[in-house]
Parts: sequence; structure tokens; C-alpha cells
Amino acid sequence: MKKVLVLEDNKRTCDMISQIIYDTCELVEVYSIEEVGKAYKCALENTIDLFIVDIILDTSVPGDISGIRFVDSIRQIQGYQFVPVIIVTSLEDPKLYSYEELHCYGYIEKPFDPERIKKLVLECMKFSDGKVKKQKLYFRKDGILVSVNRDAIVYVESINHVAYFHMVNNDTLDIPYLTLKNFLKTVDSDDFIQCSRQCVVNEKYISSVDSVNRYITLTEDKGILEIGIMFKKRLRGAS
Repeated sequence: MKKVLVLEDNKRTCDMISQIIYDTCELVEVYSIEEVGKAYKCALENTIDLFIVDIILDTSVPGDISGIRFVDSIRQIQGYQFVPVIIVTSLEDPKLYSYEELHCYGYIEKPFDPERIKKLVLECMKFSDGKVKKQKLYFRKDGILVSVNRDAIVYVESINHVAYFHMVNNDTLDIPYLTLKNFLKTVDSDDFIQCSRQCVVNEKYISSVDSVNRYITLTEDKGILEIGIMFKKRLRGAS
């Protein structure tokens, strides 16, 4: 499923762009956000395939270009250096030097032409398949943002509404109220496979799979995991 983040301070405009995207693409999730802080948090917690960003996000500030600053910040994050960005603008000259510097794919002028939005979105969706996966995942714990190296996660198990991350260095990190469904949504990677109702495993740490007896042997003596009856098919071929 593709993920699109729309950052636009006008809710009506934001909703309109989001609806056009839903009408244009199948299997797409759109995050409609009006504030820079929330947009940045969303980008850290998810893997975004396309950003659509308004230049002016605070009309009360003369000369506001906070949308450009947001894109500049996004470009500093590993994995987002080349993810497509579409700029929303009401400026007379949309081809400003800063657009080229930030590697923006295109621009949408106000008032909008829905057909142009559709065209640009469809083009950007073609490029997003080659995006670099983010190495860092971010979760909230006790009001603090915790970063986790994606490739260092061996498996995650859910016990009593707490997700326990079992790491390659044998450390265990607990994140309260994180469901396996939300973890898989955040990690957004085929490397992680749910093997039971309570457990998700990183395929790179699977040594062997015994589908008959329903268990997984992990590499580096990391132990054995049970395979749930409903999850046997997903583990066939993994080794």
C-alpha cells in the first residue's frame, strides 16, 4: 500500500487533494495534516511514498515559506533524499531555485487543476517502488520518542498489550500499547512476517522453518518460535 502525506494548512484544500488521490490510486493511504510538527512526526513513524506540501503554512506570517523548510528537513532523513515531493503554490514563479535544490518532482498551482494533480500523483507512484527503506524506526514510550534500528530487530512479541522487541545484541525493548498490526504498518517491510497472533519475526534471522511441527529456528542461537495454525502458509518457503 502506498502512503501519501499531504501537508496543507487549509483543511478544505487538504481534504480536496486527499480525495483526488483516493479517486486516482488504488491501495493508497493518505495522511492529511495541517501542522508541520505533526507532519514531521508522521514521516518518522511511517514510510511515506509521496509528499504533497504547501509552501505557505501560516498566512499570519509575512513571507512564510515553512513548507519549504519542512521539505528541507525531510531531505536530511535517510530514505527520504529522493522520495517524490510535489509543491503546492500560489506564487507567480513556481520554478524557484529552491525547488530544484530540494529535488521536488513538480508543482501544483492554485486554483487547482484536478487532472494535473492526478497526472503528477500517478507519475510519482511509479518512482516510489525504488525508495530506500528507513533504517530507523520511531516509537513513543512514556512521552519520549524512541529510535530502533530496523535490521537489529530479531522478533517482536506482544504480551498483555506490550510489544517486546528482541534485538540482535540480546537486549529487549518494551513499547506499551503497540499492537503487532501497528508495528507492521510502521516497519512497512516484507522482511517482517507474522508467525502467530503474538509474534512477528524478521526473516533475515530465520535459520529454518518446520511447518509440520510448526516452529521456527532462529539464527545465532536466538531460540525457537512457535508458528500459529493460521500462519503456516505465510512461512512456507522462508528459510
